[in-house]
Amino acid sequence: MIVDLLREESGLDLGTAPEMLDVPATLAELQPAEFRADLVLRSAGAEDGCGPRAWVVEVQLHIDEDKRFTWPLYAAGIRQRLRCPVTLVVLTLDESVARWAATPIALDERGSMTCPVVLGPGRIPAVTDVAAARAQPELAVVSVLAHAHGPRALDVGRALLEACRDLDDVRGRLYTDVVFAFLNDAARRALEVEMQLDNYIYQSEFARRFVAQGREEGREVGRVEALASAVLEVLEARGLEIDQAARVRVVSCTDADQLHAWLKAAVTAASTAALFA
Repeated sequence: MIVDLLREESGLDLGTAPEMLDVPATLAELQPAEFRADLVLRSAGAEDGCGPRAWVVEVQLHIDEDKRFTWPLYAAGIRQRLRCPVTLVVLTLDESVARWAATPIALDERGSMTCPVVLGPGRIPAVTDVAAARAQPELAVVSVLAHAHGPRALDVGRALLEACRDLDDVRGRLYTDVVFAFLNDAARRALEVEMQLDNYIYQSEFARRFVAQGREEGREVGRVEALASAVLEVLEARGLEIDQAARVRVVSCTDADQLHAWLKAAVTAASTAALFA
C-alpha cells in the first residue's frame, strides 16, 4: 500500500519493485533504543535505468521538534548501510503537522539540508469507491484516518466497511474498529444506523486502548479548561484588571500544575502581573 501511495501521490520514482526492509531500519550501532525508522524501502534500480536508492518512511501524528534531529540520522544511517541515495518521506494525517514537517532541516551553516517529502491529508486520496477499497484495503484505512473529520468521512468509512467483508477475521475486525474509532461523531452515528448497530463494541485491543486514551485526554482537557476559567474568575471577583495578554496566557496554558499554582496565587495576588511573577 505505502509503495503505491508514494508512487501515485508524491511523484517519487520508486522503480519497478522496491522491496521493504526490516534490518536496515534499525541503527543498532548508534542507539538501538531510540533510533528506529518506521519503514525503509529500497529499489535496486536495474530495471528502470536508475541506480540503487532508498526511502525512509516516517509516520508522524504530532509536531515533535526532536524528530528534526533524528530524521537526518535515520537517513544518514540507511545511506551508510545501503551505499545509495536516501529520501526521507513523512506520512501525516494532520495539515499543520504536514506544514511543519515540510520545512527543510538545516544541518550546518553552509547550507546542507535534509528536505523531507511530505504526504499530508491533502495528498492522501479519499477512497470512496468500494471496489478500490477492496483492491487496496490498507490504503482505504489511511484514507479513513486522513479524512475522518472532512466532508467525505461518511463515504470513506462506508467504503472501508464494505471492503472489510472480504478480509480475513483479524484485519476485518481491526479495520472495522478503525472506522468507528476515528470517524467524526456524525459519520459514525450514520453508519451505526445503516448497519443497525447500537453501542458498537470494539473488537481489537488497539481500538479499546485508543478510545480509552481519548476519553482520558478528554477528561484532562476538561480539567485544564476548568482551572483556566477558575483563575480568571478569581481575578475578576477580586476586581483585578486582566489585560488581553494576561487572559491569553491563562487560557492558552495546558499545564494543569501551573494553572493550579496560579489559582492558589490568584487568591492573594496584588495584581495580575504579580500573579505571573
